[in-house]
Amino acid sequence: MVSTVVLVLGACGLTRRLAGPDRLAFSGLVFYAFAAVAILIAAAVSGFIVPSIMRHMMRDAAAAAPQWHIAIDSIFQINQAFARLFTVAASIAMALWSASALRHGGLGRGIAIYGCIAAPLLVLAICSGHLPLNVHGMAIVAVAQAIWFIGVGSQLVSDKFPDEDALAPVPTAGH
Repeated sequence: MVSTVVLVLGACGLTRRLAGPDRLAFSGLVFYAFAAVAILIAAAVSGFIVPSIMRHMMRDAAAAAPQWHIAIDSIFQINQAFARLFTVAASIAMALWSASALRHGGLGRGIAIYGCIAAPLLVLAICSGHLPLNVHGMAIVAVAQAIWFIGVGSQLVSDKFPDEDALAPVPTAGH
């Protein structure tokens, strides 16, 4: 959950780097922030709500087990919905940032083209139901997005911002 904060900070840096007059990069940040909220909710459900329900289930009478199973299945479906929201919104952000990079520069052309192809394919696969977000489906999503995010992150770390010198504090006389 804490890593989500770091990812959003990275998304802010990326957006700043790719910012253009058409607001594609800013739109990417908005979608990514939406995705971050969705994944935080999914993590909270899995990490806090489900274990609490399981503890109540263990203490309850055996006759109540079918109702607890319905509750757990319902919570699982809620978790899956937020996982789908995260995956689709993060993929849309990836596509918007990549499109901005193709239009205005700021990233290598290869990684930008990859983002413009992989992101819509992920969205299409999830929205059509061809990619369920089970362990294997989420692994496909994670690898596809990680390739892009690692490629972008390595460029952010290795390259200097074009206006980085302009942001440095101006020395004043006498200090």
